[in-house]
Amino acid sequence: MAQQGVFGGERRLVLESVGTADAVALRAIRQLVPGAIQEVARLVYQAPSELTNGLRDSAAAEVAELLGGLGFRVSVAPSDAAFRAGVGEFEIALVVNDMDRLPLAIAEAAAFLGTDLPTARRLVCRAPAVLVSNISQATVAAVRDRFGRCGVEVDVSRLSCARYYAVVAVDNPGLRRTVTELIRDIASDAIVVETPAALTVANLSLENAQALWGRLQRTGARASICNRDLERYDVSLNQAPDTAQMRELLVSIGLPARVVPRVLGKLPVIIQQNVAHTAMQELLDRVAELGGRATGLPHSFQRFALALRSVKAAADAIKTLVTLGDLPEPAASAAVKAANGVLVGSFTKTTALWLQHILGAQGTDADIELL
Repeated sequence: MAQQGVFGGERRLVLESVGTADAVALRAIRQLVPGAIQEVARLVYQAPSELTNGLRDSAAAEVAELLGGLGFRVSVAPSDAAFRAGVGEFEIALVVNDMDRLPLAIAEAAAFLGTDLPTARRLVCRAPAVLVSNISQATVAAVRDRFGRCGVEVDVSRLSCARYYAVVAVDNPGLRRTVTELIRDIASDAIVVETPAALTVANLSLENAQALWGRLQRTGARASICNRDLERYDVSLNQAPDTAQMRELLVSIGLPARVVPRVLGKLPVIIQQNVAHTAMQELLDRVAELGGRATGLPHSFQRFALALRSVKAAADAIKTLVTLGDLPEPAASAAVKAANGVLVGSFTKTTALWLQHILGAQGTDADIELL
């Protein structure tokens, strides 16, 4: 396309959305927008964005067709038409409930982010599986469409409204005092829950969470800070009266009526898995209203091990534990050889479920144990 045939017109080229484009396609946008690839990524993931202005009609149509063929959603408008740029105000995380869908989610994440498959696997399997931050509403919609076709849910958080919580490991009195004072200095009204091993503080703003993280890095304390909107929980029913109302509640959340009496007779027990914060809190409140007590167990602060009970294909089991569980080969080999229920690994919930799923298909019987 000759330079003199491109500019000198009255058309604006607007990127409306990333659409179905992969990360590799950002190179085409870079031909239109000067600057580093980081700036190109910002324009794409915070669309709508103006790509260029002053194009001739034919040139605008040609470029729009080219970018559309790569998966981007592009529009052409008069140069003086009203335009409102997108804002990077959201953070999103993937939620995989069906382990058969996990390989598809990993492949899509790799293509979307431009990473290799092992990197995408670790991202999708972490808790929470945050895919990308500081994106616009248009990108949220595009990601939901893209991963929805794979049967994967997408949790969304508006960063300005998000609330955060932190768990800080404190293994000595001096560190406990330091961290407590630090929390009070940053968020004086925060409620701090103390256990022998850790301090937990909830309901932090984004500003306070960022400040706390920065200060904690200088103390050497091990800490995890999570966006509550993106957290997933297992719900443990700890105490509950055996009443008609409580039984109705348990049936309403999916427990078969025939097992409810048995559940109520062996508390505590997990009654729901992988639920979002709002749903978790609603269930806890309903249980409390009926005279019971339940607890939400956040996935991001839990680790799980596998207990191999029997192994059919030893070589396949070892390969699975090494390549998908990131276990050292000696540890994987020892666990497979023993196959006596000894706990192996320290995995996120998603990784543990996926390993159990794959090992089961290979003929290995494996239980998941909370560490």
